[in-house]
Amino acid sequence: MVDPEPDANIRRLRRPENDGSAPGRRWKTEWPAELSSPEGRVRCTVLDISSWGARLSLDAAATVPDRVWLVIDSIGTVAGEIVWRRDNTIGLQFVEQQAWIRRLHARRLDPRTWPAAAGDQPRS
Repeated sequence: MVDPEPDANIRRLRRPENDGSAPGRRWKTEWPAELSSPEGRVRCTVLDISSWGARLSLDAAATVPDRVWLVIDSIGTVAGEIVWRRDNTIGLQFVEQQAWIRRLHARRLDPRTWPAAAGDQPRS
């Protein structure tokens, strides 16, 4: 029997890819960072990141409010909302999509931007 609607079994992405989204969705990282709120700052590590959010590991058991700012050295501050918590790991959804992550990820995948290995000839 032929399926009358061939697209019926295709699940739509929650956030479709577009020019502002990160390719490959999440990018594995180990960036030191901090969560900032009116209650203070908590050190954390960015475990993975996309243009829409990040998974963070808190350095210590801490009470963190739902609305925070993710502070990453040499990058800046990103407003977000904690959408899930599991032990010392949290899921942070950014208030606005972060296009810089897509650009950074694209540069990482471009071999022209990689440092030369020892003994390689300079590119012309």
